[in-house]
Amino acid sequence: MIVSLRGRILEKAVNWVLLEVGGIGYKIGVSPAVLGQLRQEGETFLYVHHHVREDAEDLFGFVALADLELFHKLLSISGVGPKSAMTIMSVGPADQVRKAIMSGDLAMLTSVPGVGKKTAQKIILELKGQIVEPDDKANADMDVIDALVGLGYTAQQAKDVLKHVKAEEPSDRIREALKYLAK
Repeated sequence: MIVSLRGRILEKAVNWVLLEVGGIGYKIGVSPAVLGQLRQEGETFLYVHHHVREDAEDLFGFVALADLELFHKLLSISGVGPKSAMTIMSVGPADQVRKAIMSGDLAMLTSVPGVGKKTAQKIILELKGQIVEPDDKANADMDVIDALVGLGYTAQQAKDVLKHVKAEEPSDRIREALKYLAK
């Protein structure tokens, strides 16, 4: 799975960039906010979400790890796929999207093409308590959730099992979570 790329931008478009890494060109979907931060010259680093489907593989790029984490949180919502999540992230800077979710701003979320009132309400309801200032425990929990999702469990299963995990070290937390899920 591709999680980051470093290379030279060959082309920019409205919602993607072509990044050359070691002679291979990767088309990476980006929001306008990310596109505005990227310079054509020099080397560029992007955190990447690699989305694999039966009929396609897509890459979505972010300058900040926190933005990638917000993207993953949006993906955890039933009915929100990677293209919808990227469209939501395109309405403004990621901080603005976080604030809209935290404040319950339905108008901002429903202004996104393809996001109706029900989906916006679901996003606010499910993410409102999750989007807070990051702390070490939250980061460790996200690492465990990401690892379990990578192994094929759903995000909800991963969140539920974390309630039963007592270990402190991330690798121990993952091991303990897997033992609990194997029961």
